Amino acid sequence: MTSTQSTQNGKQAVFRALFPQMISYLDQTCVSTAVPAIGESLNMGPSISWIATSFLLASTSIQLVNGRLSDIVGRKPLLLICMGILAGANLCAGFAQNAAMLFAFRSIAGLGGGAITALVMIIASDITTLEQRGKYNGFIGAMVGLGNGIGPLIGGALTQHASWRWCFWFIVPVIVVVMVVIAIVIPPSTVRGNAWTKLRMLDWLGLVMNVGAVVLVLIPISQGGSTYPWDGTLVIAMLTISGLLIITFVLVEWKFAKLPMMPKEVRLFQSDKSANLVFLQGTLHGVVYWANLFYIPMYLQTVRGYSPILSGAIILPMVASHGVGSLVSGHIISKTGHYGPLRANDHLFELCLVGGCVVAVDLHEDKSCVGDLFDWVFAGDWIGGAFQPGLVALLAHSRKADRAVTNSLRNFLRILGGSVGLTISGTILNNTLKTQLRNTLPLDVINTITSSAYSLSSINLSPNQYEMVMDAYMAGMHTIFVMDEGVAEKDARAPVDTSSRADEGRGSEKKGVRDGGEGSMVNSPSVGRQERV
Repeated sequence: MTSTQSTQNGKQAVFRALFPQMISYLDQTCVSTAVPAIGESLNMGPSISWIATSFLLASTSIQLVNGRLSDIVGRKPLLLICMGILAGANLCAGFAQNAAMLFAFRSIAGLGGGAITALVMIIASDITTLEQRGKYNGFIGAMVGLGNGIGPLIGGALTQHASWRWCFWFIVPVIVVVMVVIAIVIPPSTVRGNAWTKLRMLDWLGLVMNVGAVVLVLIPISQGGSTYPWDGTLVIAMLTISGLLIITFVLVEWKFAKLPMMPKEVRLFQSDKSANLVFLQGTLHGVVYWANLFYIPMYLQTVRGYSPILSGAIILPMVASHGVGSLVSGHIISKTGHYGPLRANDHLFELCLVGGCVVAVDLHEDKSCVGDLFDWVFAGDWIGGAFQPGLVALLAHSRKADRAVTNSLRNFLRILGGSVGLTISGTILNNTLKTQLRNTLPLDVINTITSSAYSLSSINLSPNQYEMVMDAYMAGMHTIFVMDEGVAEKDARAPVDTSSRADEGRGSEKKGVRDGGEGSMVNSPSVGRQERV
């Protein structure tokens, strides 16, 4: 096979791998516009934010081990397994009869969906050269934007004209079709060594401690001040145990694990300041991205009174501009060979997002739809534009042998930021509602109001009470968006000191060298090796 044919096959493999990425984000955003209806149907009360948090929590937990698993069993087999998990969990979630069942199945879906997003990026980094990576990561970002764009519209239409359960069911046959395509057209990956031996060597104890630490942080954050007092024994105990688990996890990974999930070679928080800044930015990016994705539809349906379909249509400009920003930044990196100018001038994207948030914070119930459309375009521009330079910068500052693990660690921190951001946002809204309405309405009515925008029509509220409820929602959403504004400003400051060139990889990442490592798709004869710039 000629070099040109190998290169062409590699590019085709990247494009085919984009469809699972779109499906993963389509699944996440389709549910976002159905949240109010789900909350009312299953009587969730203040726990409504856990529809998204349970998914993100599971996605977070799989990220650290995901890179290692793909090295052991191969990229393609693991991708197919994760797509099957996502399909099965969605099918079961559609039959959920209570909040606990839904949270459980969304957690399982999070394992599959979270792994898919990381695997697609790993596959792309295996197949493409560093010079091409910005462009192809731009395509990945565009598919993320496409999934984010059509998801709310589909979810809104299904919720309004059928049932929220179809938001989970409709995607199952789509996943099955894509699985068949992937199985046929994506070349097999080559795995060295005995997979079972390596699986036994994985730091499973560290994985359990990591998940436990995250859960024990999120529960008190979400329930503190509402269900449990902040100075209560339970909250303090969970936070203390979480801290001990994190310390133990780091020690086990550092000193005892035979096959650690975060190898020492990544050198996190050690010698490479640029990589550390990118990791920090990814975490802050997750806080803003997920909080906006979840609470913007809730704001539009609750405060503005829009239908699920209209709320999905209004946030479409945000996700559309996300795709455009991702494509543009990716092509600029590929053409110039530099990511530094985009990151050093990321204040432009800071202004876009903060400007959008500032306008969004200036909420008025009589504001026009056009004003809402204008707000979210700014937010989407920054999200897409900041995403690709950070990813290319991180890969340029990591060794080729650590590519899969570095990708997974970045996704872990980004999704962890999203989990924390969603949980804090939910706490802000719940505490604001209870504080402002506790002298006006009974607690059970407040919990019902917190669950769903649709529940307001079924509650016998006087005009004065309804006005007070709207004011409370406005105050809560205002505080959430102010928090997002502050985090976005810190996010935009983080990349200023990172290095500039897209070919500044370490040691073995020199010009002309490219190796996918174990389990990578570059080891497949049908993809072949490409020269790296």
